[in-house]
Amino acid sequence: MRNLRIDVARGMLMVYIITIVHGFYFLNVYSGPGKSLVLFEMPCIFFISGYAYALSLQGGMRMDAGRDYWRYLKTRAARILIPYWLYALVCLGLVLLKADPGLTGSAGAKLATAAAWLNPLQYGSGHTVSLLNYHLWFVAPFLGVTVLMPLLVKAVSWKKMPLPALLLAAAALIFGGELLLAGELSKSVLTYSVWAVLGYAVGSRQFGAMPSRARMLLVFAVACVLLLAASAMSWATLDMQHNKFPPNTAFFMFSLAWFSLLWVATSFLGDGAIARLRAMAWFRPFADKGYSIYMWQGLAYSLAFNLGQKFHLPLMAVWLAAIVLAFALGIAASPAEALGKARGRGPKGGQEQLCTITKGEC
Repeated sequence: MRNLRIDVARGMLMVYIITIVHGFYFLNVYSGPGKSLVLFEMPCIFFISGYAYALSLQGGMRMDAGRDYWRYLKTRAARILIPYWLYALVCLGLVLLKADPGLTGSAGAKLATAAAWLNPLQYGSGHTVSLLNYHLWFVAPFLGVTVLMPLLVKAVSWKKMPLPALLLAAAALIFGGELLLAGELSKSVLTYSVWAVLGYAVGSRQFGAMPSRARMLLVFAVACVLLLAASAMSWATLDMQHNKFPPNTAFFMFSLAWFSLLWVATSFLGDGAIARLRAMAWFRPFADKGYSIYMWQGLAYSLAFNLGQKFHLPLMAVWLAAIVLAFALGIAASPAEALGKARGRGPKGGQEQLCTITKGEC
Protein backbone atom coordinates (compact mmCIF):
# COMPACT_ATOMS: atom_id res chain seq x y z
CA MET A 1 0.00 0.00 0.00
CA ARG A 2 2.91 2.39 -0.58
CA ASN A 3 1.85 5.70 -2.01
CA LEU A 4 4.70 7.53 -3.73
CA ARG A 5 2.99 10.90 -3.52
CA ILE A 6 2.59 10.58 0.24
CA ASP A 7 6.21 9.43 0.58
CA VAL A 8 7.43 12.39 -1.44
CA ALA A 9 5.18 14.86 0.40
CA ARG A 10 6.48 13.58 3.73
CA GLY A 11 10.08 13.81 2.58
CA MET A 12 9.66 17.31 1.16
CA LEU A 13 8.11 18.48 4.42
CA MET A 14 11.09 17.10 6.30
CA VAL A 15 13.46 18.98 3.99
CA TYR A 16 11.37 22.14 4.38
CA ILE A 17 11.21 21.94 8.17
CA ILE A 18 14.89 21.22 8.70
CA THR A 19 16.14 23.82 6.25
CA ILE A 20 13.64 26.68 5.99
CA VAL A 21 11.47 26.65 9.13
CA HIS A 22 14.22 25.99 11.61
CA GLY A 23 16.77 28.00 9.69
CA PHE A 24 14.45 30.98 10.06
CA TYR A 25 13.55 30.35 13.69
CA PHE A 26 16.59 28.68 15.24
CA LEU A 27 19.23 30.79 13.51
CA ASN A 28 17.25 33.84 12.36
CA VAL A 29 18.42 33.33 8.80
CA TYR A 30 15.48 35.55 7.92
CA SER A 31 13.72 37.68 10.51
CA GLY A 32 11.92 40.23 8.40
CA PRO A 33 8.22 40.87 7.72
CA GLY A 34 6.13 37.83 6.94
CA LYS A 35 8.54 35.42 8.63
CA SER A 36 5.69 33.47 10.21
CA LEU A 37 4.14 32.77 6.80
CA VAL A 38 6.42 29.72 6.58
CA LEU A 39 4.65 28.00 9.48
CA PHE A 40 2.18 25.84 7.56
CA GLU A 41 4.04 22.55 7.84
CA MET A 42 2.50 20.94 10.93
CA PRO A 43 -1.09 20.57 9.67
CA CYS A 44 0.33 19.03 6.48
CA ILE A 45 2.31 16.53 8.56
CA PHE A 46 -0.80 15.43 10.43
CA PHE A 47 -2.85 15.30 7.23
CA ILE A 48 -0.25 12.87 5.85
CA SER A 49 -0.42 10.86 9.09
CA GLY A 50 -4.19 10.49 8.73
CA TYR A 51 -3.89 9.62 5.05
CA ALA A 52 -1.30 6.96 5.87
CA TYR A 53 -3.57 5.57 8.59
CA ALA A 54 -6.23 5.05 5.91
CA LEU A 55 -3.66 3.24 3.76
CA SER A 56 -2.74 1.04 6.72
CA LEU A 57 -6.37 -0.02 7.10
CA GLN A 58 -6.63 -0.68 3.38
CA GLY A 59 -3.43 -2.73 3.56
CA GLY A 60 -4.71 -5.08 6.23
CA MET A 61 -4.28 -3.42 9.62
CA ARG A 62 -7.20 -4.54 11.76
CA MET A 63 -9.05 -2.30 14.18
CA ASP A 64 -12.10 -4.42 14.95
CA ALA A 65 -11.56 -5.28 18.59
CA GLY A 66 -10.01 -3.91 21.74
CA ARG A 67 -6.88 -6.02 21.33
CA ASP A 68 -6.34 -4.51 17.87
CA TYR A 69 -6.46 -1.05 19.39
CA TRP A 70 -3.96 -1.92 22.12
CA ARG A 71 -1.64 -3.55 19.57
CA TYR A 72 -1.85 -0.40 17.50
CA LEU A 73 -0.98 1.78 20.52
CA LYS A 74 1.94 -0.46 21.43
CA THR A 75 3.29 -0.35 17.89
CA ARG A 76 2.99 3.39 17.45
CA ALA A 77 4.20 4.27 20.93
CA ALA A 78 7.30 2.12 20.50
CA ARG A 79 8.11 3.64 17.13
CA ILE A 80 7.99 7.21 18.36
CA LEU A 81 9.17 6.89 21.96
CA ILE A 82 12.22 4.68 21.50
CA PRO A 83 13.89 7.14 19.08
CA TYR A 84 12.76 10.01 21.34
CA TRP A 85 14.26 8.44 24.46
CA LEU A 86 17.53 7.75 22.64
CA TYR A 87 17.79 11.41 21.69
CA ALA A 88 16.69 12.48 25.18
CA LEU A 89 19.40 10.39 26.83
CA VAL A 90 22.09 11.93 24.65
CA CYS A 91 20.79 15.42 25.42
CA LEU A 92 20.57 14.60 29.11
CA GLY A 93 24.20 13.54 29.05
CA LEU A 94 25.17 16.82 27.40
CA VAL A 95 23.18 18.85 29.92
CA LEU A 96 24.85 17.03 32.82
CA LEU A 97 28.28 17.59 31.26
CA LYS A 98 27.47 21.27 30.90
CA ALA A 99 27.26 21.31 34.70
CA ASP A 100 24.88 24.24 35.03
CA PRO A 101 24.43 24.51 38.83
CA GLY A 102 20.72 25.12 38.41
CA LEU A 103 20.32 21.82 36.58
CA THR A 104 23.01 19.60 38.07
CA GLY A 105 24.08 21.28 41.34
CA SER A 106 22.47 18.67 43.59
CA ALA A 107 21.12 15.14 43.41
CA GLY A 108 17.59 16.54 43.40
CA ALA A 109 18.41 18.88 40.50
CA LYS A 110 19.96 16.02 38.54
CA LEU A 111 16.89 13.84 39.16
CA ALA A 112 14.53 16.62 38.09
CA THR A 113 16.57 17.19 34.92
CA ALA A 114 16.51 13.48 34.08
CA ALA A 115 12.76 13.26 34.69
CA ALA A 116 12.14 16.33 32.50
CA TRP A 117 14.01 14.81 29.57
CA LEU A 118 12.54 11.31 29.86
CA ASN A 119 8.99 12.67 30.06
CA PRO A 120 7.82 13.43 26.49
CA LEU A 121 5.15 15.75 27.89
CA GLN A 122 7.91 17.98 29.29
CA TYR A 123 10.59 17.21 26.65
CA GLY A 124 13.34 18.72 28.75
CA SER A 125 11.63 22.09 29.10
CA GLY A 126 13.30 24.15 31.82
CA HIS A 127 16.18 21.67 32.02
CA THR A 128 18.04 22.21 28.77
CA VAL A 129 20.80 24.18 27.11
CA SER A 130 21.15 25.74 23.67
CA LEU A 131 18.58 24.59 21.08
CA LEU A 132 18.41 20.92 22.10
CA ASN A 133 14.67 20.72 22.76
CA TYR A 134 13.18 23.57 20.70
CA HIS A 135 11.64 21.12 18.23
CA LEU A 136 10.41 18.47 20.67
CA TRP A 137 7.09 20.07 21.62
CA PHE A 138 5.45 18.10 18.83
CA VAL A 139 5.97 14.69 20.51
CA ALA A 140 3.15 15.06 23.05
CA PRO A 141 0.48 16.25 20.54
CA PHE A 142 1.53 13.47 18.18
CA LEU A 143 1.10 10.86 20.88
CA GLY A 144 -2.31 12.36 21.72
CA VAL A 145 -3.46 12.21 18.11
CA THR A 146 -2.15 8.65 17.84
CA VAL A 147 -4.25 7.57 20.83
CA LEU A 148 -7.39 9.23 19.47
CA MET A 149 -7.09 8.35 15.79
CA PRO A 150 -8.89 4.96 15.75
CA LEU A 151 -11.71 6.38 17.88
CA LEU A 152 -12.10 9.46 15.70
CA VAL A 153 -12.12 7.37 12.54
CA LYS A 154 -14.96 5.26 13.91
CA ALA A 155 -16.87 8.41 14.83
CA VAL A 156 -16.60 10.09 11.42
CA SER A 157 -17.21 6.82 9.56
CA TRP A 158 -20.44 6.30 11.47
CA LYS A 159 -21.93 9.46 10.00
CA LYS A 160 -20.20 10.21 6.73
CA MET A 161 -20.46 13.66 5.22
CA PRO A 162 -19.08 15.25 2.06
CA LEU A 163 -15.61 16.76 2.35
CA PRO A 164 -16.86 20.38 2.16
CA ALA A 165 -19.19 19.69 5.10
CA LEU A 166 -16.32 18.01 6.93
CA LEU A 167 -14.23 21.16 6.47
CA LEU A 168 -16.99 23.31 7.95
CA ALA A 169 -17.35 20.92 10.88
CA ALA A 170 -13.58 21.03 11.39
CA ALA A 171 -13.55 24.83 11.54
CA ALA A 172 -16.46 24.87 13.98
CA LEU A 173 -14.77 22.27 16.19
CA ILE A 174 -11.51 24.21 16.34
CA PHE A 175 -13.35 27.46 17.07
CA GLY A 176 -15.22 25.72 19.89
CA GLY A 177 -11.99 24.32 21.25
CA GLU A 178 -10.39 27.75 21.17
CA LEU A 179 -13.20 29.09 23.35
CA LEU A 180 -13.69 26.14 25.70
CA LEU A 181 -10.42 24.26 26.10
CA ALA A 182 -7.66 25.31 28.45
CA GLY A 183 -3.99 24.61 27.92
CA GLU A 184 -1.79 24.42 24.87
CA LEU A 185 -1.59 20.63 24.74
CA SER A 186 -5.36 20.06 24.62
CA LYS A 187 -5.80 22.67 21.88
CA SER A 188 -2.89 21.21 19.91
CA VAL A 189 -4.28 17.68 20.12
CA LEU A 190 -7.71 18.90 18.99
CA THR A 191 -6.37 20.92 16.04
CA TYR A 192 -3.99 18.27 14.77
CA SER A 193 -6.58 15.51 15.29
CA VAL A 194 -8.83 17.46 12.94
CA TRP A 195 -6.08 17.54 10.30
CA ALA A 196 -5.38 13.82 10.76
CA VAL A 197 -9.08 13.03 10.29
CA LEU A 198 -9.17 15.16 7.14
CA GLY A 199 -6.21 13.16 5.86
CA TYR A 200 -8.02 9.94 6.66
CA ALA A 201 -11.14 11.17 4.88
CA VAL A 202 -9.19 11.84 1.69
CA GLY A 203 -7.06 8.70 1.93
CA SER A 204 -9.99 6.37 2.59
CA ARG A 205 -12.00 7.75 -0.37
CA GLN A 206 -15.17 7.11 1.64
CA PHE A 207 -16.20 10.75 1.81
CA GLY A 208 -16.38 11.56 -1.87
CA ALA A 209 -13.74 12.67 -4.31
CA MET A 210 -11.26 15.38 -3.47
CA PRO A 211 -12.62 18.72 -4.68
CA SER A 212 -11.41 19.98 -8.05
CA ARG A 213 -8.60 22.48 -8.45
CA ALA A 214 -11.15 25.24 -8.93
CA ARG A 215 -12.89 24.38 -5.67
CA MET A 216 -9.60 24.14 -3.80
CA LEU A 217 -8.70 27.60 -5.09
CA LEU A 218 -12.08 28.78 -3.82
CA VAL A 219 -11.26 27.32 -0.40
CA PHE A 220 -7.93 29.18 -0.55
CA ALA A 221 -9.66 32.45 -1.35
CA VAL A 222 -12.33 32.06 1.34
CA ALA A 223 -9.75 31.16 3.99
CA CYS A 224 -7.63 34.20 3.07
CA VAL A 225 -10.62 36.56 3.14
CA LEU A 226 -11.77 35.26 6.53
CA LEU A 227 -8.27 35.56 7.96
CA LEU A 228 -7.77 39.10 6.66
CA ALA A 229 -11.22 40.13 7.87
CA ALA A 230 -10.50 38.76 11.36
CA SER A 231 -7.24 40.71 11.39
CA ALA A 232 -8.91 43.92 10.18
CA MET A 233 -11.46 43.68 13.00
CA SER A 234 -8.70 42.92 15.53
CA TRP A 235 -10.11 39.47 16.22
CA ALA A 236 -6.84 37.79 15.26
CA THR A 237 -3.25 38.63 14.54
CA LEU A 238 -1.46 37.74 11.31
CA ASP A 239 1.56 36.61 13.34
CA MET A 240 1.26 32.85 12.90
CA GLN A 241 3.85 32.14 15.56
CA HIS A 242 1.38 33.60 18.05
CA ASN A 243 -1.56 31.76 16.47
CA LYS A 244 0.30 28.44 16.42
CA PHE A 245 1.09 28.17 20.14
CA PRO A 246 -1.58 27.17 20.92
CA PRO A 247 -3.19 26.66 17.50
CA ASN A 248 -6.38 28.68 17.10
CA THR A 249 -9.02 29.29 14.43
CA ALA A 250 -6.85 31.88 12.67
CA PHE A 251 -4.08 29.30 12.39
CA PHE A 252 -6.57 26.80 10.95
CA MET A 253 -7.63 29.29 8.27
CA PHE A 254 -4.00 30.11 7.49
CA SER A 255 -3.12 26.41 7.25
CA LEU A 256 -6.19 25.67 5.14
CA ALA A 257 -5.21 28.41 2.68
CA TRP A 258 -1.69 27.04 2.35
CA PHE A 259 -2.90 23.45 2.13
CA SER A 260 -5.33 24.29 -0.67
CA LEU A 261 -2.65 26.11 -2.62
CA LEU A 262 -0.12 23.31 -2.16
CA TRP A 263 -2.68 20.69 -3.19
CA VAL A 264 -3.39 22.54 -6.42
CA ALA A 265 0.30 23.13 -7.15
CA THR A 266 1.35 19.52 -6.56
CA SER A 267 -1.56 18.17 -8.61
CA PHE A 268 0.30 19.32 -11.72
CA LEU A 269 3.23 17.00 -10.95
CA GLY A 270 3.05 13.82 -12.98
CA ASP A 271 3.69 10.35 -11.61
CA GLY A 272 7.01 10.20 -13.48
CA ALA A 273 8.34 13.33 -11.77
CA ILE A 274 7.21 11.99 -8.37
CA ALA A 275 8.93 8.65 -8.97
CA ARG A 276 12.17 10.34 -10.08
CA LEU A 277 12.26 12.52 -6.98
CA ARG A 278 11.52 9.57 -4.71
CA ALA A 279 14.43 7.67 -6.26
CA MET A 280 17.03 10.44 -5.83
CA ALA A 281 19.83 9.41 -3.48
CA TRP A 282 19.86 12.70 -1.55
CA PHE A 283 16.09 12.64 -1.06
CA ARG A 284 15.48 9.02 -0.04
CA PRO A 285 16.66 9.46 3.57
CA PHE A 286 14.23 12.34 4.13
CA ALA A 287 11.34 10.11 3.07
CA ASP A 288 12.58 6.93 4.78
CA LYS A 289 14.39 8.29 7.86
CA GLY A 290 12.76 11.69 8.21
CA TYR A 291 11.72 11.15 11.82
CA SER A 292 15.31 10.54 12.92
CA ILE A 293 16.66 13.43 10.86
CA TYR A 294 14.03 15.64 12.44
CA MET A 295 14.69 14.36 15.95
CA TRP A 296 18.42 15.02 15.86
CA GLN A 297 18.24 18.45 14.31
CA GLY A 298 18.08 20.03 17.78
CA LEU A 299 21.56 18.74 18.53
CA ALA A 300 22.72 19.56 14.99
CA TYR A 301 21.58 23.18 15.19
CA SER A 302 23.03 23.51 18.69
CA LEU A 303 26.43 22.24 17.57
CA ALA A 304 26.43 24.44 14.47
CA PHE A 305 25.34 27.49 16.45
CA ASN A 306 28.04 27.06 19.08
CA LEU A 307 30.72 26.36 16.47
CA GLY A 308 29.64 29.48 14.64
CA GLN A 309 30.01 31.57 17.78
CA LYS A 310 33.37 30.07 18.70
CA PHE A 311 34.95 30.47 15.27
CA HIS A 312 32.98 33.54 14.13
CA LEU A 313 31.54 31.73 11.11
CA PRO A 314 29.19 33.49 8.71
CA LEU A 315 25.52 32.74 9.19
CA MET A 316 25.16 30.86 5.90
CA ALA A 317 28.01 28.53 6.88
CA VAL A 318 26.36 27.83 10.24
CA TRP A 319 23.05 27.12 8.51
CA LEU A 320 24.67 24.72 6.05
CA ALA A 321 26.55 23.00 8.86
CA ALA A 322 23.31 22.54 10.83
CA ILE A 323 21.60 20.93 7.83
CA VAL A 324 24.51 18.59 7.12
CA LEU A 325 24.81 17.61 10.79
CA ALA A 326 21.06 16.97 11.07
CA PHE A 327 21.25 14.70 8.04
CA ALA A 328 24.33 12.82 9.30
CA LEU A 329 23.21 12.44 12.92
CA GLY A 330 19.71 11.41 11.86
CA ILE A 331 20.97 8.71 9.52
CA ALA A 332 23.38 7.43 12.19
CA ALA A 333 20.55 7.23 14.76
CA SER A 334 17.92 5.82 12.39
CA PRO A 335 18.37 2.15 13.51
CA ALA A 336 16.38 3.17 16.59
CA GLU A 337 13.35 3.45 14.31
CA ALA A 338 13.79 -0.19 13.31
CA LEU A 339 14.11 -1.11 16.98
CA GLY A 340 10.81 0.62 17.60
CA LYS A 341 9.20 -1.38 14.82
CA ALA A 342 10.58 -4.63 16.19
CA ARG A 343 9.40 -3.88 19.72
CA GLY A 344 5.88 -3.01 18.59
CA ARG A 345 5.34 -5.01 15.44
CA GLY A 346 1.75 -5.13 14.34
CA PRO A 347 -0.01 -7.16 11.65
CA LYS A 348 1.70 -7.35 8.29
CA GLY A 349 0.52 -5.23 5.39
CA GLY A 350 -0.26 -1.57 5.07
CA GLN A 351 1.88 1.49 5.13
CA GLU A 352 3.45 2.31 8.48
CA GLN A 353 2.27 5.78 9.33
CA LEU A 354 3.91 7.08 12.41
CA CYS A 355 7.61 7.41 12.48
CA THR A 356 8.40 9.62 9.53
CA ILE A 357 6.53 12.61 10.82
CA THR A 358 7.89 15.69 12.62
CA LYS A 359 8.43 19.41 13.20
CA GLY A 360 9.78 22.30 15.34
CA GLU A 361 8.94 24.96 17.94
CA CYS A 362 8.25 27.85 15.61
